[in-house]
Amino acid sequence: MKKVIILYRNSKDSVNTPASEFIYDNLRSVFSDYAVFENCFMADLKENEILHADAFLAVDARVFQKAKECVADFSNVIKMGRSIEQSVLITLQDIPADTNVLVVNDSYSTAVNTVNMFYELGISHLNFVPFDKELAHTTIYDDLSLAITPSEKHFVPAHIKNIIDIGYRKVSFDTMFRLMKLLDLDNSVVNRNLFRYMQSLAEPDTIFNTNYIYEYLKTQTLSFVTNSNKSCVFLTDQHMNIIYANDPVEGISRKDHSSLLDAGQLVELKDSLDSESGNPYTTINGTDYYYDKYPIKLIDEVIGYFVVLKEKSQLLPVNKVNLQKGYVAKYHFQDIVHMSEEIQNSIQTAKLISLTEHTVLIYGESGTGKEVFAQAIHNASKRANAPFVAVNCAALPENLLESELFGYEPGAFTGAIAKGKAGLFEQANHGTIFLDEISDISPNLQSKLLRVIQEKQVMRIGTDHIINIDVRLIAATNRDLKQAVQEKTFRSDLFYRLNVLPIRIPPLRKRMKDIIPLLKYFLGTSYDNLTPQELRQLTAYSWPGNVRELENFCTYYKTLSSFPEYLYEEISVPEDCPSTAEVQIEILKLIRKNTKISHGIGRTGLAELLKKQGLYLSDRALRPILNQLQQDGLIEIGKGRHGMRITKKGSSLLTSDSSEKH
Repeated sequence: MKKVIILYRNSKDSVNTPASEFIYDNLRSVFSDYAVFENCFMADLKENEILHADAFLAVDARVFQKAKECVADFSNVIKMGRSIEQSVLITLQDIPADTNVLVVNDSYSTAVNTVNMFYELGISHLNFVPFDKELAHTTIYDDLSLAITPSEKHFVPAHIKNIIDIGYRKVSFDTMFRLMKLLDLDNSVVNRNLFRYMQSLAEPDTIFNTNYIYEYLKTQTLSFVTNSNKSCVFLTDQHMNIIYANDPVEGISRKDHSSLLDAGQLVELKDSLDSESGNPYTTINGTDYYYDKYPIKLIDEVIGYFVVLKEKSQLLPVNKVNLQKGYVAKYHFQDIVHMSEEIQNSIQTAKLISLTEHTVLIYGESGTGKEVFAQAIHNASKRANAPFVAVNCAALPENLLESELFGYEPGAFTGAIAKGKAGLFEQANHGTIFLDEISDISPNLQSKLLRVIQEKQVMRIGTDHIINIDVRLIAATNRDLKQAVQEKTFRSDLFYRLNVLPIRIPPLRKRMKDIIPLLKYFLGTSYDNLTPQELRQLTAYSWPGNVRELENFCTYYKTLSSFPEYLYEEISVPEDCPSTAEVQIEILKLIRKNTKISHGIGRTGLAELLKKQGLYLSDRALRPILNQLQQDGLIEIGKGRHGMRITKKGSSLLTSDSSEKH
């Protein structure tokens, strides 16, 4: 049980008075048996005496300031606010306008606070005068005939007979709410009591009260949704302190046998979640978990995280039937090789989308990895163990695509299988269907697809029998569908059905940081054979074919130990590459070294030798350099086996160049 100490100046302020009992009853009405409350009088404390409790309530500003001298942790001290009851407003509103009213409290500062509270509550038709005991012996209050006091009648000047006693002011809602949070008593019983208590108060800050109710409703809705999930779901701040957790989190125990939720901080998980290793698994007290961490951003600032934990035992093996048919998603989010922030943002968006059941539309150029993302979304969803069926809509003619998608009955058309065939939508039931290049389907098929999405039903060709399906749709396109809608080549109603949760995968040229990790992944140990010049060429290339083109380049390299010729022809020479004069010298050196009595060296052999030295020149780039050397009389270019030979002038140039360097 929590302990709360109520701090008063001295015993005259509180002990055994109706006011202190009133405050005590207020607190008990909200916190009932969850907390005990004790009175403490600052004047009675011994010198250097330190108080210990879960929370402290200071009855006024002066007590609040003195509290730092006698409490162990000043952050646990709350200055008590006070509010009047709703019934008091009706009494005040019945007083005639422009009436002068004396407001009497135990002190002038308290009276001023009460006056300000009345004005904040909208009682502006009265002229309130705060009472100051120091001026009671003067004639300043002689013309006043009406006084309002919160059960402080004995302070009212004797000549005033018309007194409205509004009763003791109640502990404010703000104080109750802060105390609930400080004591960590945000449970259903205390919230119910606090809601009832709030309705009896007249407070100026109605927005705060309304926000409390709305926040509670949102939290209850979140709990209703997440508690039906076997996975552990929680929200944290940026320091990994738990803000919200669903019921399954209670079942995760720490080494001291308290729950992870009781600990308040993800001590067991913090190292794993902070790691950038890409390993999505962690172990807590001998149990293996798969986790996903999604940053929650305020524009570009991370303010917290949404974390999902699943026991490995919940991740069931892939259905054997789906495996035999090939209806299996191979890729997970951790399989997406990247280093760039651009692709990381796309992954984070896709991870959040995977937790929903809504239709997804993936935008991206050819070769960016749209199907990889689709498979990862499927594998991170609750449909992970159901079929994943992928269809390239551009690869099949309209009539064949329709029969593949929706299936057909026996004898539906010439060439149909005798026993009929279930369509891909049926075969993807309870799983995911991925329609790649969705922009290429015909208007006729677009209308039929729209009905499938709307009604969750399909009808095989050759029948009027409707089949209900439960399928999540992920579509992908490399075109601008909005423009296609404007051009009347794509139905607008279908576009808006598909474009529920859009994801954009940036092209490789806009995430150049990913080139090196992708090269390492595709080349493996062959990556170590790349020269700095080759890396410069690869990072300068625009990659119109995106990741698919890069993978093909790597396959070419592993097979032939070089990259395709057009790579060098299409890339301008980087600024840090050797100058033309330096290249000419290197060429002369190689020609001299390979000039024999019987023959010289050909262009192909020369290009290979230059490559070994880190100089990549295509045949088109090499020809003009050689022609210039011939015109300058530095080399001879013969036909056939004669090849290229260095002249005496060329040898003399190399000798003089060498002597100048020394």
